[in-house]
Amino acid sequence: MIKLFERMHTHKFEGPTSYDYMHRHYYKGITSADLNVPGHTHLMMDETTFNDGHSHQIEIRTGPEVIVRDGHIHYYRGMTTVNDGHIHYFEGYTSI
Repeated sequence: MIKLFERMHTHKFEGPTSYDYMHRHYYKGITSADLNVPGHTHLMMDETTFNDGHSHQIEIRTGPEVIVRDGHIHYYRGMTTVNDGHIHYFEGYTSI
């Protein structure tokens, strides 16, 4: 039996990438569904917006949960795939 605090859940994420090669991209998505157990993480996958003639893929795992007033969030930091000869960096926090 899954306890109340162990329910599956997701988080929203969104933000801009770093500004490189005279442009940036934006990303937005929903994490994988995972159990709410201590130390859990989520998979983040997305394709950035199409800017400067191309887009990039994002695929990283968030950090473990950070407890906040109304629940928890996750910090994430990573880099996109190489496309058009370059990458972009991104970081932020998921929604609660």
